[in-house]
Amino acid sequence: MRTICKIVGFALFYISTIIMFLFWFSAMTKWLGFIGSILAIIIAPGLVIFPIIFWVVEGVFPAFYFIIWGIGIIGIIIAMLSSANESRY
Repeated sequence: MRTICKIVGFALFYISTIIMFLFWFSAMTKWLGFIGSILAIIIAPGLVIFPIIFWVVEGVFPAFYFIIWGIGIIGIIIAMLSSANESRY
């Protein structure tokens, strides 16, 4: 059971990470074109700064971004709790 929870937790984390990167990549490409796509690969979005900038530029609160971010945090918590009591004897 612990192995399944650990796999599910890490899957939630990695899938949400990929979705957040695609969100970042598409926003940078929309705002700056080809240069934005290159910058999206080089520059880290930050956890708080990017949603605030997105909110100001687009005029829409990025609720989807925060929901996906929360799912990733829940995935890490599940993975940590499922592997917390493993002994290596």
